[in-house]
Amino acid sequence: MARFFKRNAAPKGAAPEPASDAPRRPRELKPEPERIGISGSVPFVRLPAPDTLFAARAKRLRTLAPDHPLGGYLAFLAQVAEAQAAVQAERPAARPPADADTALRLEHGMPPLSRQGLDADFPEVMAALLARLELGTAPAPARDAVDTLRKSSREDRLDLAVQLFEGAIPVERVAECVYVAAALQICLAGQAAGLDAKALKPVADGVCPACGGAPVASLIVGWTPADKARYLACSLCGTQWNHVRIRCTACGSGEGISYYGLDEVSGDIQVETCTTCHSFIKHLHQHRDPALDPVADDIASYGLDLKIAEEGFRKAGLNLLMIG
Repeated sequence: MARFFKRNAAPKGAAPEPASDAPRRPRELKPEPERIGISGSVPFVRLPAPDTLFAARAKRLRTLAPDHPLGGYLAFLAQVAEAQAAVQAERPAARPPADADTALRLEHGMPPLSRQGLDADFPEVMAALLARLELGTAPAPARDAVDTLRKSSREDRLDLAVQLFEGAIPVERVAECVYVAAALQICLAGQAAGLDAKALKPVADGVCPACGGAPVASLIVGWTPADKARYLACSLCGTQWNHVRIRCTACGSGEGISYYGLDEVSGDIQVETCTTCHSFIKHLHQHRDPALDPVADDIASYGLDLKIAEEGFRKAGLNLLMIG
């Protein structure tokens, strides 16, 4: 039987508590600057690197798939990520829209990437992705969804992309949405990569400062100069932005924060819960395992989502490749 364990957030230097199946009350938190990272001491954002993002994700998915309970789905997503990488390799360097609206959005601290930027970019990327997808071994529903998108109009595909960008997921088209989301990720990662990182500003808790997307996971990173700082990874454009440790990504509360894990899931992957708003987000210690990918490992550790949901928590993050 899987053992579900809880670790409460504790001040630096506190002795670790022994694992126990018995419930324990979260202890009062007293965050320290050197532990949680202070805004301004590390870069606020790290822009995506589209040339390597999708190829690295495909490799991680291939590594995770063998002998995994979700192995078939992980292998399927590896095919999607490989198609994303192939499309990205053929694209010229994308530039974010340079119009008056973009400048105004930046001036007022809003994400500079908007749905208007999809009009010229997305249709071509979607067509290229559909042409690249080879899903001969995928389940029939996955192949049928590709066929449906191939037969749909340019306008219909763009309309579906705008819905996903704005956070609306049509239930009757969730199978198609996986591929539309994959094309959106290519478009937005390219646009975000061309932004001026220094011009981006915090928007709100759990909101990407580049495109306004929701985070897929929380990362404790291992790259210089942000070693062991916490970043959120955008589910849409792949931008990572700094977030104070031991603070809820959904409501901003620093109270009632706890961490949970499962024996069969790597100790480098946990869920962070908040008893203030009853939300959770996956928490990946990338500084200990650089191979961890926010999208791939969030899906591979789905057992944690199921278990924590039984405790009454709802997911604060969003993984667009597992919305079905």
